[in-house]
Amino acid sequence: MEETREQLFARLDGLGFEKANELRNRGMLTGNPAWAHEWLQDRGIRRLEDAQALHRRAVFAAERSAAAAERAARFALFTALIALVVVLIVVTASPAWMARF
Repeated sequence: MEETREQLFARLDGLGFEKANELRNRGMLTGNPAWAHEWLQDRGIRRLEDAQALHRRAVFAAERSAAAAERAARFALFTALIALVVVLIVVTASPAWMARF
């Protein structure tokens, strides 16, 4: 009895994409070649789509990270500026400082 399409696809799923592709390239993959090619093409497209989705998510995370770092740097600069203003106010308003002149 010949293997059905679903049985072939289940067997190829069990092997995994890399192993099935390697067996096909070596000419050792048994079963209907058209079905095996269809399965490999479908899985290859899925893998490509998954890789593109992962790339988009990584870029988005990096952009978010950069935006957060930029906000943190702005906050640090703002707090340093406030500290400088406070020090200048305290120093110029202190009587000891004014007594020097």
